[in-house]
Amino acid sequence: MRTSPVLLLAASLVACARPSMPESFGSEFDASNLVYEGPDAETVDLVRTFPGGNRIYVQAVLPDGEKGLFLVDTGAAISALSEETAERLGLEIERGYSYIEGLGGRAPMDRAVVSTMAFGDVVVPGVEVAVGIRGLPEYAGALPLDGILGNNVWARFTLEIDYPHDQMTLHRPGTAKLPRKSDPMFFDGGHVFAPLTITTDADPPHSDQIIIQIDTGAGGLLLSGHSGQPFEQDYTEGVEPVLGLGAPEQLPASEFLKPTRRIPVDHMRLGGQKVDLALEARWLNYDQGDRFIGPSGMRGLVGHELMASHVVWFDYQGGRFGLSKSKGKERLVDGHQLFLDQDIAKHGAEGIPEQSLYRARLLIALDRLDEAVAELERYRAFDGADEEKYAEATVLLANVHRFNGDLAAAWTVLEPLPAGALIDTGELEASVNGLVLEGRLDEAEALARAAMADRPDEWAGPQALADVLYARQEWTAANQALLDSARLAGNPDAHLVRRARVALARGDAFGAMAHLRRLLVLYPASGMYLWFYSQLPDDDASRQTFLADLDLTVNRLHPGDRPLDFLVASQVAMGNRDAALEAMEKGIARDCAQMPDSPTSQNCTAWYYALAEVYPDEALALITSALDETGDRPDFLDTKAMVHLSRGELEQAHTAALAAARLSPDDIYMLWQADRIGEMKRLATQAKKP
Repeated sequence: MRTSPVLLLAASLVACARPSMPESFGSEFDASNLVYEGPDAETVDLVRTFPGGNRIYVQAVLPDGEKGLFLVDTGAAISALSEETAERLGLEIERGYSYIEGLGGRAPMDRAVVSTMAFGDVVVPGVEVAVGIRGLPEYAGALPLDGILGNNVWARFTLEIDYPHDQMTLHRPGTAKLPRKSDPMFFDGGHVFAPLTITTDADPPHSDQIIIQIDTGAGGLLLSGHSGQPFEQDYTEGVEPVLGLGAPEQLPASEFLKPTRRIPVDHMRLGGQKVDLALEARWLNYDQGDRFIGPSGMRGLVGHELMASHVVWFDYQGGRFGLSKSKGKERLVDGHQLFLDQDIAKHGAEGIPEQSLYRARLLIALDRLDEAVAELERYRAFDGADEEKYAEATVLLANVHRFNGDLAAAWTVLEPLPAGALIDTGELEASVNGLVLEGRLDEAEALARAAMADRPDEWAGPQALADVLYARQEWTAANQALLDSARLAGNPDAHLVRRARVALARGDAFGAMAHLRRLLVLYPASGMYLWFYSQLPDDDASRQTFLADLDLTVNRLHPGDRPLDFLVASQVAMGNRDAALEAMEKGIARDCAQMPDSPTSQNCTAWYYALAEVYPDEALALITSALDETGDRPDFLDTKAMVHLSRGELEQAHTAALAAARLSPDDIYMLWQADRIGEMKRLATQAKKP
């Protein structure tokens, strides 16, 4: 169980768009343009990427008769459409029309008009859309995402969103009866604002009311600038990634680390209702400096977490916002199952070969792997298969075989695929390191060099070659290959983990520590780097340096973001048993105790026990039970390796670490784990020799 920076990024993603110029694009509220055709009320299903998923999506029938999937985003003044969907519809696109501003910054936008969008019997004409904007995801789970729908669509209605029942009703303005306790709402033609009363979780608590933007596309509660000042008596301060529409895709995640404050909230009043939801409000722009995050003048965002247990009402033209209890039975729609059912209704139970790859993606998301394998094999046998999609289907099939532990089948599938296609599908690293782990170094090197020849401008080829050269113990050449890869990536900080591993192997422990220290600056929430660093100091001076870096890293983070598991391991490495046990207790309470009893919770507890080197028998029983129930999983096998290591069972630890690496050969963490435990085993065996 590792703390993943990806989770933090996902939790920080906020869909927020504000048009700038020209003035006519969504900046004024002109009710005469907000028309539609259809009944006074139309109810449509909402879609989630999984049951209980956070964000809500809706399907709209587009002018070509096909259904498109859109994020319901009341935080967006405008709607957005993917470039692919715009091209499919044959829209006339005005290039370089304007720009949008989101949490990720300012990004250029093109403009088009979708002639109609239909929701059931409701038809909305003339929807202006921003096309191909930066930061718009291509997929929601495995579901192709066509775009987002903002207030230039929803302001035509009184909008009723029943979160627990997964339905949305579009009411003709003036025909819906809102909750009696609804609040005033201000709509400026682009964004929705309503009062929010916050009561902090402090001693004593503090309550105050602010006016804030209501944003179904956002996550929790975000405050910006002056809106956080009434609650500044109690907060934590730290850095975290802040992403959103407008973020340049080529920049590493470290570029989005921003200083934030967090305010502990006990409960709130919103839309006339008390919302009993303890959370931390994120406060941006608290110092009102020159580097303002997000659109200028942004007060903050109320996201879906605050509304998820209610029916939410937006009366755009009547100026009211309200929350009420859902009268329907809780109903969670799994979008992957819905899309699969729709594909079956359209193409029959047997389906058609052209759709087999699409159907396989849905089946994988639904964990119906045997059926997915059959669909992937069918697509690969299809004479009309697209070359790029054939490669994607092949890699997906290999990954399913690898997930199921059938490495031989994975190799058989991948072997005919051209090396360049492995780069295009992101599979080269896994393929090369899979061969390395099997001792097939000549084949691994040949594959890496073929990929470099096929795609000479791509960084993945030299990185893969570096892994082969590392396995051959050609340290200088491996380091040069990593530098070549970083140059091609345009990022001098690329591959620092690999560069640290090479430096350590060539006897340069200080060089390895320098690379890991740099990683802690770039990614302070990723405890993996902290842990590997903690294994390297071998004298008092380097230990003191590590402990100073440890304090600096931890203090940059909010308490809830601290990687407690790796803090446990780091304190054990430093000999600080009391600090390690304290972190273990906090980590189990935060990360494990909240889970229902399951293999995942068993793995979580076993992981903490192993890192703290306590309760060895209980840890082994927990991880053995988890693996017996789930079968081999790389994360569980990694825990098993650490459990055996804590018990001094180096042979079993190395076997488990190698098994984990073979199942995740594209994970540098797993590769380094297998390396270091293997080295421990080698040294222990050597020490036993007379």
